[in-house]
Amino acid sequence: MSRLIAGELIKVRTTRTALGFAAAALLLVLASVLVSILAGHPDTIADKRDSLNFGNSISFVLLLLGAVGATGEFRHRTLAPAVLIAPDRLRLFTARTAAYALTALAVAVLMAVVTFAIGIPLLGGESGPDLAGGDYVRIAVGGLIVTALSGALGVGVGTLVRNQVFAVVGIIVWTTIAEPLITLADDGLTNYTLSSATTRVGAGGDADMAFLPAVLILVAWTAVFCVAAALVDRRRDVE
Repeated sequence: MSRLIAGELIKVRTTRTALGFAAAALLLVLASVLVSILAGHPDTIADKRDSLNFGNSISFVLLLLGAVGATGEFRHRTLAPAVLIAPDRLRLFTARTAAYALTALAVAVLMAVVTFAIGIPLLGGESGPDLAGGDYVRIAVGGLIVTALSGALGVGVGTLVRNQVFAVVGIIVWTTIAEPLITLADDGLTNYTLSSATTRVGAGGDADMAFLPAVLILVAWTAVFCVAAALVDRRRDVE
């Protein structure tokens, strides 16, 4: 399995796509931190934690990265050679999922450093209570969890859909249109949406839901799509 993961990581590392998404993540983090602090002037613990929520800022980008990477196997017909090397499709899917989760983690570590290096000094000049050490730990851990699961979830979605355009458009439509409409129909569903769980985990929990339940909801989203993708992929013909 370690060799399969290493092989998938090589494919991720040698494509410009990953670099492009990493650059986009950096821009989003910089914009989020600077705008939320310099323009928003957070003065509560919750607002200050939100201003450092790098996990939420880049989760969408890493979700798309996983989906684009998975669909690229079908688009560029690179799946067949991989299957010849590793005939067990479940092991191959697991290796690919792990590779994108690890890639997302690597990006997240860099974004955490950037966020804290810029955000902490800026927050020092804002009014209100200061964040405690535990707050920074929850933000960092939450951000790493969010990004790793987002990368894995993207692979699950991409493997299920196969078509790159449909996968990307589907993710955009779901997160920007479908979920807001669902929450309008029933406010109680807000706590269980992907976007809500991502925001909460990245912030280390909030007043409406603690950290652990939010993590479990995000894990459930990821597990559903990845298990479904693995089952479908095992029965799919290789083209």
